[in-house]
Amino acid sequence: MIALALAAGPAFAAGHGTDGLTERSFQAENRGNGRIACGAAIAHWYSVDLGQAGPGASVNARLWFDPAGGAVYLLNDKQDRLPVEALWCGVAGRSWATRSPIDLPRHAGPVAAGAAIAVGCAPEGDRLVCR
Repeated sequence: MIALALAAGPAFAAGHGTDGLTERSFQAENRGNGRIACGAAIAHWYSVDLGQAGPGASVNARLWFDPAGGAVYLLNDKQDRLPVEALWCGVAGRSWATRSPIDLPRHAGPVAAGAAIAVGCAPEGDRLVCR
């Protein structure tokens, strides 16, 4: 998987800024003994690293939801909207191979203020499972 920094250019963007969007936080709590790493697919084979967390810590990210159509975005340093296709967390250093997909609600309509996508992640066999 090719990593793409949040400084991605407008070629991957679908608009600009947060006007009309609702903030939605993402949190993945590490309930295991090793490090986890989380990422987001933003355009086919490109991904953005959302961070890593040790035991008892969490990976946190700010997502933006479009209530008009249900799309979810990350913003880069230029405030370009990067459409999120998928979220996952896995064992650090092998996050893609050990990934647990994170449910990403996609529906038009309002989202309650402060609504978060929060999961707890723990190893099961050779994979990470986030619920």
